[in-house]
Amino acid sequence: MRSYVLAATAVLALSGPAAFAADPAPTVPASDLADIQTAFDPMGPAVQALTLPDGRVVHYIDEGEPGWRPVLYASGTGTSARAFGMTEYLRSLRIRLKLRFISVERNGFGDTEFRPGWTTRDYAAEVRAVLDHLGIQQAAALAISGGGPYLAEIAAEMPDRLISLHFLAATSGFGPERKACTVSEAELTEMMKVAQNPEAWWAYPETSPTRKIPGFADRAYEEGARTYFIRGQMGDLRGQVAEYRRYCTEPKADVSKVQVPVYVYHGTADKSVPLDQAQYWQSQFPNLRKARIYEGEGHDVQYRHWDQLLLDVAGHAELTMLCADRKSQAVPDADAQALLAKGATLGICAWQ
Repeated sequence: MRSYVLAATAVLALSGPAAFAADPAPTVPASDLADIQTAFDPMGPAVQALTLPDGRVVHYIDEGEPGWRPVLYASGTGTSARAFGMTEYLRSLRIRLKLRFISVERNGFGDTEFRPGWTTRDYAAEVRAVLDHLGIQQAAALAISGGGPYLAEIAAEMPDRLISLHFLAATSGFGPERKACTVSEAELTEMMKVAQNPEAWWAYPETSPTRKIPGFADRAYEEGARTYFIRGQMGDLRGQVAEYRRYCTEPKADVSKVQVPVYVYHGTADKSVPLDQAQYWQSQFPNLRKARIYEGEGHDVQYRHWDQLLLDVAGHAELTMLCADRKSQAVPDADAQALLAKGATLGICAWQ
């Protein structure tokens, strides 16, 4: 080693500084580098595992600080525990509101192996186990799309552990008229094969407001790939087929004991989850705080108005998120109506 170092030194001496190009100009002054980050930047929610006494391995994410308000997140059908990461285009707002999100993965998706006979009640038990493991006594809870029946079951099983409930374009289950409820197992599996192509499974139309979010489509495709391929299951559709059967066959949860504030969000042009589903949720709870119905909007309400959802979950339902005078503002409802009449728009200004 010593001879190598001496030889290298000799080469440098012979070459001299004139043989090298000058260092490039600094991108920032050295004075700007006095305070460097001490922690890693986030790369999306980390999936954790919890083994239950019966041997089941439950996978979940826990994103946020321990002292912040916990929020249970029941994601849509055919998603993994990391689906919450698709909402982190508003991470700065979430952090400012001090919201901590917990999402428990469902049977047969992502890292979670498929178990025949698994039910929405099993899911509620797994959520309870995760909350107990994390030492969380109460949480707000929300569902988007196909997460609706699972959130209802959680509410029915644990009404005393809720802070508030939020349903975003959420189904309550399928009626007997749905084709998925009348076809054979083989036919339903064939219908679900679109999920094996993440780009098709997450294909929002060109007119969708999600197109305004940089990288959203690519993040959605990655979510689809994780859900159906992450363990090498190579597009195993058993979890998806079983989930659709649950929407057809499982009885609706009895939520009559739920007394916390309930919020419903829906678009009148939603073709995936019709408006009557929002009306169902509105009819089920005695303490319906607000039904935010968006005229002419589709199934992507769940992402387009995530900023309003965050406000509501944080306890600011009296405020409306909007963009006025090129500034994102959370203003009292009465003021919001006047500003909207003058040209303000719903949501943060990035939507514009």
